[in-house]
Amino acid sequence: MGAPKPWPTRWPEPSEIPDLDSDDKPLEAPDYDIEEFPSENPIEPPYQLPEERLVPYSVTWGVTHACNLHCTTCYDVVNYKRHSLNTAEALTVIDRLASIGISFIVFAGGEPLVRKDLYQLMAHCRTRNIGIGLRSNGVLITTGVARRLAELELAVVGVSLDGATEQSHDEIRGQGSFQRTIAGINQLLAANIRVNLEVVLSRRNAPFCLQFVRFAESLGVQEINFSALAPQGRAEQLMSQDVLDHELWRELTTTLYKASLTANVAVSPSCALTGTCWSCVEPNITCDGWVTPCYLSKRKLFHILDTPPQVVKAYLQENRPATLNICGRERWRKPEKIKANKFSPFSLTEQY
Repeated sequence: MGAPKPWPTRWPEPSEIPDLDSDDKPLEAPDYDIEEFPSENPIEPPYQLPEERLVPYSVTWGVTHACNLHCTTCYDVVNYKRHSLNTAEALTVIDRLASIGISFIVFAGGEPLVRKDLYQLMAHCRTRNIGIGLRSNGVLITTGVARRLAELELAVVGVSLDGATEQSHDEIRGQGSFQRTIAGINQLLAANIRVNLEVVLSRRNAPFCLQFVRFAESLGVQEINFSALAPQGRAEQLMSQDVLDHELWRELTTTLYKASLTANVAVSPSCALTGTCWSCVEPNITCDGWVTPCYLSKRKLFHILDTPPQVVKAYLQENRPATLNICGRERWRKPEKIKANKFSPFSLTEQY
C-alpha cells in the first residue's frame, strides 16, 4: 500500500540491469539494488532474495469484509460466507503477531472504518509497540475520525482512487464517492496524517496515469502508489477487457518511472506492477483469521489462531516458492505467458 516497509518496492535504475546469461535459471528478483528496468528489457534477474529479507515484518489485515461501497473491481469478494473475528479473537491475533515479531499492521477490509472496535484494536497495537496503517476508500473519514486516528499515531492511510476525475472514479465506486473521498483526504492532511493515494491501473484508466500524478500533487498528499488490476474478486469478470497487456504495461512503467524523477510527490509502484513479488513476505490475514500469501490472494495457508506462533514464519517461508506471482501479474509482465488481448494499446504520448 506504500506503507512503511522494510524494503519498499521502487522503480529500477538503468544501471541496475545485470548482464544475464540466457541459460541462467530465473529465481527471485530483489528490488533493493538490482531490478528490471521497464523501458527496454523487463525480465527478472536470476538472483535470490537474501534469507533475512524473507522474514515477515508487516501484514495486511482485512478486519472486516463489510463495506460502504460496491466497487466493480473489488478484490475482497469470495464465494463463501465469512464471519469476522470478534473483539477478543482480534486482540489475540494482535498478541500473536507481536510475539512473532510483526512490527507493522495495515488495517484493511472491506472498509475497516465500518468495524466498531477498530480504534480498540489499533490502540492495542500501540501497547504492543506495533505500528499501524490503514487502507480505506476515504468516504467515512470526518474531522472526528481523522483526529482519533492522529491520536492513535497512525503512520499512513492508503486511500483508493480509481479515477483522476469525478466521473471516472464514480463509474467504479458509485455516484458521489469521489467528492467524499477527496473530503476525507483533506481531513487526514489537516490532521497531519500521511496519505498515500492507491491507484489500480487497468486499460480503462491507463491513459490518465500522468493525470493521476498531477492530481496527487494538487492534493498535497505524500505519495501515489500504482498497482495493476488483478484477477481477484469482482475484477475477475473484467479481466478480458480491462487487464493490462504486456505492451501497455511496458509503456506505463516507463512513463511512470520518468514521472517519478521530477514529480513533486513520491511516485511508487506496488509489486503487482513491477519489482519483486512479496508473497508470504508481506502476508495477509482475512477477516475470519486465515493467513494468505498477500492481500491479492485468497489461498488459505493456515489459520492464525490455530497455528503455534513459533512456526508461523517457517510456514510462510515454506509456502513462498509455490505462491510467487499468485496475484496473476505474469499476465502483463511476461509476454510469453499469455497472448496479448486484441484491444489496441493506448497511447501514452502526454509528457509529464
